[in-house]
Amino acid sequence: MTVLGWLIALAVGSIVAAAGLVLSLIFTNPLAIGPLGVTMWFVGLFLAFSSLFTLLFYGTKTYLHLHATGAARLRYSWRQGMLLATWVVGLLSLSSLRQLGVLDAILLGILLVIIEVYVRLRWP
Repeated sequence: MTVLGWLIALAVGSIVAAAGLVLSLIFTNPLAIGPLGVTMWFVGLFLAFSSLFTLLFYGTKTYLHLHATGAARLRYSWRQGMLLATWVVGLLSLSSLRQLGVLDAILLGILLVIIEVYVRLRWP
């Protein structure tokens, strides 16, 4: 699959996931869908955010002419988009469980920075 094909797939996936999330917010509530439904809602949120962040990072890297090829830009953008989406959805899920503190947010952020640094040093 080409880079353009992956970008189209990411855009369509983001739109579909966001539409599903909006529809679920309109027509249901957390009590009606239960724990499994709430978990699936957060998975959909992760998919929507990760594809959206990936597209934003790819567009920024293309504008700034970072990385030699489109495939490299997409690979780095995909990883960074997933890391940022993990952080945002992790904070939102902890907040919904009323388990979020300032230190938790900082520790999750540090963990993701460590993962990014490790991956960059290990696989350039």
